[in-house]
Amino acid sequence: MKTTEAFPSVLLIGQFAKLSGLSCRMLRFYAEQNILVPAFTDDATGYRHYLSSQLIEAKLLRRLRQADFSLDDIAVILNGLETAQWEECVAAQRESIAQKIAAMQMALEELEHLELHRGPEECVLAHFSPLRVLSAPLTGERLRLREIARSEAERLFGEDGGSAPLFCVYDLREGPARATICIPAEESDGEILPECVLAVSLHRGSYDTLPATLEQLLAWVKRNNFRTNGRVLERYFPSGEEDHPHGRVEIAVALEEAALPAP
Repeated sequence: MKTTEAFPSVLLIGQFAKLSGLSCRMLRFYAEQNILVPAFTDDATGYRHYLSSQLIEAKLLRRLRQADFSLDDIAVILNGLETAQWEECVAAQRESIAQKIAAMQMALEELEHLELHRGPEECVLAHFSPLRVLSAPLTGERLRLREIARSEAERLFGEDGGSAPLFCVYDLREGPARATICIPAEESDGEILPECVLAVSLHRGSYDTLPATLEQLLAWVKRNNFRTNGRVLERYFPSGEEDHPHGRVEIAVALEEAALPAP
């Protein structure tokens, strides 16, 4: 919009939109919000008419929107502010934008971290109390261990095996092809899994990507100067989720007590 150009004193909405750089749709929206209202509307035709002086208001509105002022703030500003009020409003908006920039910078840094590590890499230490279990050897394809464990639990231990907390234990060197399926039990002749400290991670996603989670867990153990005793425990979430292609599995490795920090 050239300041030296002479405009018609009264403009239809299409003309006003072209000169102001605001679309007809946005002009109607601003009118509904009582922010930039036409000077008058022809009762016979329904046409909206703007005064050429309102181009000044439209230009200010565009600049306020580019400065990320809210519609409420814009409505207040366009109604007129004293100099002190205007300076206070600008200062508050400057602080708001600075906070948003800082928040977005943090978001970018976190995004770069997530991109580098393909998701959270945090692991925790957990105390595993002695637990009496019913157990049975289990062999099968690695990628179907969770599915096989659930069906075998039902076959070996009855209906309780289908809903009870279920996990498999295997040796890190031999791998899960030779695992032991376990469910908690109260029978006096059940096996007792010993007390230990576990390094634990939560696997999310397709089960066939679980080995990568185990590798991340082992790397975390090494970075923190712990040592494993070679025992791996996979704990499966309640029955039903194992049928979902993106379920969850808690995966843990038992640590040697000598390598643990003093309590």
